[in-house]
Amino acid sequence: ALTPARRAREHWWIASYSALRLGGERIGEGEEAPETALEATTREMRDEPQDPAGTPLPMSGTSLHLFPRGPAAGTFLHGLLEWAGVEGFARLAADPECLDDTLARRANLRGWRERIPALQAWLRGLLESELPVPSAPEGPVAPLRLDRLESAHYQVELEFWFAAHRVDSARLDALVSAHTLGGAARPALERDRLNGMLKGFIDLVVEHEGRFYVLDWKSNHLGRDDEAYSEAAMAEAVREKRYDLQYCLYLLALHRLLKSRLPDYDIDRHLGGAIYVFLRGQHAPSRGVHRERPPRQLIEALDALFRTPEDATALEAQP
Repeated sequence: ALTPARRAREHWWIASYSALRLGGERIGEGEEAPETALEATTREMRDEPQDPAGTPLPMSGTSLHLFPRGPAAGTFLHGLLEWAGVEGFARLAADPECLDDTLARRANLRGWRERIPALQAWLRGLLESELPVPSAPEGPVAPLRLDRLESAHYQVELEFWFAAHRVDSARLDALVSAHTLGGAARPALERDRLNGMLKGFIDLVVEHEGRFYVLDWKSNHLGRDDEAYSEAAMAEAVREKRYDLQYCLYLLALHRLLKSRLPDYDIDRHLGGAIYVFLRGQHAPSRGVHRERPPRQLIEALDALFRTPEDATALEAQP
């Protein structure tokens, strides 16, 4: 019998943003990749601080500043926004009774009856809020309103997969860090090689004024008032949590999708950027929105980094 000259099992695994963010912890070794968007959200927020059981937190008005912290509250808000997107943001804005009824039912299941009025007012306000978007090469773009989106112009919880052929995470980290957040310092990824597939779920993909954006809902508690959700404070949270890496991978996935679907696709003309909505900062001057449009050179560099040798050869052979 022949003796194998190499290991029988190659180190091949399915990675996700949460695995990368946690450094050396690998989904492929001891932990399965998330199967659903809600599971991915729960995993992302598992290290978020939460309030002790039984903490009395009154809540009034339309602000989420006093809403409970932690993974349970975060998955509740994400699930609520996923439902609103599937039902239709514009339809719910025009039918507040349906919105109020469903939200009340969901809140009652969590034992949050006293918070129902504030949650209803918050969600109605979010649908009507003017969310700032990243500027385009030619200048500023009009704000985005959820209640004016037609269902044909957005996709809820877009799942993506793409190959990762021995991708050096240090190289990935260096590219993203150099081209986002003004090059500011941030926690570094632990060095690894991604070999297998990269998988993820994008909360919302939106077409707005001819450009496509990735939106992500963030329930992070940054403070007890609107001042805690300044642009600088949210940028700091993005650096600390490495959300910059997350939205760059999301934009890479969207770039590849658009490139395969739009005959005249051009990064500068069609890829709008990332809109990260910190839900508790809705009434801050920033609207709780961190936005960024990474440069074309970064998207192209990431595309090349994740390209397999076979893909590269095929592209070079094209006329």
